[in-house]
Amino acid sequence: MRKIFVLVIATLITATFSYAQTGKIAGKVLNEKNEPLSGVSIKIDESAAGGGVATDVEGRFLIKLKPGKYTLNLSSVGYNSKTITDIQVDNNGLQELTIVMQAKTKELSAVVVSVSARRETDFALLNMQKNNASISDGISAETIKRSPDKNTGEVLKRVSGTSIQDNKFVVVRGLIDRYNVATINNAMLPSTEPDRRAFSFDIIPSSLIDNIMIYKTANPDLPGDFAGGVVQVSTKDVPSKNFFNIGAGVSYNTISTGKDFNPGYLSKTDYLGFDDGSRELPNGFPSRKGFQGQDFDARAEYSKLMKNTYGDRYKGNALPNQSYNLSWGKRFDLKNSGVIGSILALTYRNSQALVEGVRSEFDNSNAAVNGAAYLYSDSTYKFTTSIGALYNISYKKGKTKIAFKNLFNRLFETSNLVRTGPQYYSSNAAVYAQGSETVVKTLYSTQLEGDHSMKNKSKLTWNLNYALTLRDNPDYKFAPFIKSEEDADKAEVPYEVVLRDTYRFFANLEEHAVGGNANYSQPVKLFGDKASSIKLGVMSQYKYREFSARIFRYNKSPYSSFNNDLLTMPVKTIFQDANMYRDGFALEEITNLTDKYDANSLLNAGYVMLDAHLTEKLRFAGGVRVESFGFEVNTSDFSGLKVKAKKDYVDVLPSVNFTYSLNARSNLRLSASRTVSRPEFREVANFSFYDFVRNVQVRGNTKLERSQNTNVDLRYEIYPTNGEVISASVFVKHFNKPIEQYVDPGSNPLNMMFSYFNAKYALNYGIEAEVKKRLSFLGKQEWLEDLFVFANAALIRSTVNVDGLDVAVADKDRPMQGQSPYVINAGLTYAGSGNTSASLLVNRVGQRIEAVGNDPKGIPDIYENGRTILDFQISQKVLRKKGEVKLNISDLLNQKSIFYQNYRMDTDKISKRSYKAGEDRVWASYRYGSSIGLSFTYNF
Repeated sequence: MRKIFVLVIATLITATFSYAQTGKIAGKVLNEKNEPLSGVSIKIDESAAGGGVATDVEGRFLIKLKPGKYTLNLSSVGYNSKTITDIQVDNNGLQELTIVMQAKTKELSAVVVSVSARRETDFALLNMQKNNASISDGISAETIKRSPDKNTGEVLKRVSGTSIQDNKFVVVRGLIDRYNVATINNAMLPSTEPDRRAFSFDIIPSSLIDNIMIYKTANPDLPGDFAGGVVQVSTKDVPSKNFFNIGAGVSYNTISTGKDFNPGYLSKTDYLGFDDGSRELPNGFPSRKGFQGQDFDARAEYSKLMKNTYGDRYKGNALPNQSYNLSWGKRFDLKNSGVIGSILALTYRNSQALVEGVRSEFDNSNAAVNGAAYLYSDSTYKFTTSIGALYNISYKKGKTKIAFKNLFNRLFETSNLVRTGPQYYSSNAAVYAQGSETVVKTLYSTQLEGDHSMKNKSKLTWNLNYALTLRDNPDYKFAPFIKSEEDADKAEVPYEVVLRDTYRFFANLEEHAVGGNANYSQPVKLFGDKASSIKLGVMSQYKYREFSARIFRYNKSPYSSFNNDLLTMPVKTIFQDANMYRDGFALEEITNLTDKYDANSLLNAGYVMLDAHLTEKLRFAGGVRVESFGFEVNTSDFSGLKVKAKKDYVDVLPSVNFTYSLNARSNLRLSASRTVSRPEFREVANFSFYDFVRNVQVRGNTKLERSQNTNVDLRYEIYPTNGEVISASVFVKHFNKPIEQYVDPGSNPLNMMFSYFNAKYALNYGIEAEVKKRLSFLGKQEWLEDLFVFANAALIRSTVNVDGLDVAVADKDRPMQGQSPYVINAGLTYAGSGNTSASLLVNRVGQRIEAVGNDPKGIPDIYENGRTILDFQISQKVLRKKGEVKLNISDLLNQKSIFYQNYRMDTDKISKRSYKAGEDRVWASYRYGSSIGLSFTYNF
């Protein structure tokens, strides 16, 4: 096996070196609307041997040349010719260009524009920012290449108006993931979190990204299911040159690494991201009906089949987090002028973390502890393994490209909760509990896409896609123990198990999504000399999901001969096989008929869009999108009666974007659109899940409806030079029937139930400002040209109306659930042409409601407080620029994550929204630690 591995690696390296004998010029040609231009003739100056080339269907070209300095001459029908000078080609080097061609006008019918290579690339990047049809922000492959970011989650931190939760989930303008949508290569991304709409962007290596755009306003050719932003990720397919990179990294966490680590039970394959089957329901275990019909003695025998994995079963300290990656790209230039490109990326990550926290609930029965029902201290040990793969293969020839793109990710996470502390309800007591959960999430996405340019400069693109999402919950278990308050400090007095709250939960979710889309664009002449275009498109996506769960708890023998000594055995041995017998314990199945559901949805959409210059300075982009969406969720109630949630909608979603060009470097934009926000299957299913970490149940609402959103944006922007921007925006968003998570009115503090409902309407409005400035004005030093400071801030006001609805409220003037009142991003970045890159980034998102409360003094709104997150990165090229060393320090301030309620019992004071230490009730808080990471990547 080892010989085979060495042979494969040697073959890849040899293949990579064998095509690196000459220098290359590679590039992409765009028009002023950022659309690729195919068929552009590119000729090399007379001093070079050989002829020219033409751009392909993506506007790309590649020329192999001997080392030297060259000039390129570009020409295309309907566009001014362009000459690019001073293009330096080094031995084995790659010079990449982005070139913009300007359309001919009557006033300038025979103009040849001459510009240097450096200035042309600068102009192209400025053109991409300035000439997008809608209000958007993005980041190009060139910028990514010069940054120290390792994955897409890190890259998104650099995009204006966005922030990242947990280093992977995107937040746009302070709106949580419900209001954002992600696409990859023009296909909607499946959620990596089956219970929420969220994509984990950290699974895509940054080196394989072609560009990222975040659209904050709608266009007819964008999905209609968003209100915050559309994150559009495009991955590379045909590399300009062959490459083979390997990398490895380790990181130290200030709370976890080197400390005692207690993940509970670990199987022999957990490091590989797979459960070995020891956590699953064992073979031979009866079905629900078969088990529930058994007597105690029979159930005790079957209980012996269930592996005892309770308690502390791992001895050791937390290892440093580790990551490994490999990426390989190969380009085959065929004799028929076609090109085959192939890209492969493999990633592996393992982390071992300790999260220290507190968890409280309040029933107002004990003023001495501010009405707390309990005050628990939690230590959660998390063991996580992630493996990922990306494979793209493409064929291009002339004006046609066919690509097959694949993405796979497996996330294995097992966590062990150790809980201690006093409880005050019923009778004062001391609590000790252990609970562990294993979640295995699998995502596979595959796409077949085509891109075709026609003779009349029209363009056809199509995409067929399939996605599989799996979530396996093998043996989520909990075991609480209790003893009296007087005996809390007496080690000789054992804790006694609370059998009614023991818990073993097994669940499986499987979801399939299949879809396709086609888009056709045709240039037309409508207003003056400026080229216009009409775009038409259709798309369809079908999803099907199945979910089922089985739930058990332990009971003691009903016979008088029960062995009471078993009740005080330690957690590791209390449920061992020897205790499953007539005078001991047996499992009881408490699965309800509501604990499974199946669901399906069908989305069909079509649109028509016009992009035209109405005058020399005024551009219009807009049209209408029609989406037909229907879903059906099938489950049961507790009596076994079938419960079906079925909805069908047809939404007409118009959008308009006006851009007025005040001058060559500034725009005034106005945008208005209609979008929707749809519930997820889990939010509609009549299924309750108990979360022992938060001590809450989460249940769906079969009557939930989609939200209809109206969005208006006005923005003024200036682009002083390449990479610099100054902008100011005002925006208004109206949500009709927004979806919110709330505390069910039937809840009480000791039996909390979260569910979902539609408010009557909500109104969000705010201002946003951005500055990104090169610091060259501070001096003439060359390095100041590559040093940028940037800041982006948004202030948002949000109100919700629930008049006429049968819901209790704790704060009638509260903001919309999930909406923050402000978002702040700022940073200092350096990414020069030399060997060093660095960045210092700070982010803060204001407090937001986690769950809407129902009583200002009983269960007030539960808020998540804002945290200030400070990250630092520095990278250094080494080994003749083939190697790169990166130092990353994350969450330098290590502030607590606090969930709180605005009430204090002993003063009977209700505060307002923002967190006030010592005054507000802390519902839960966690500290994650700072991380210091070091990684090395080598390019063969």
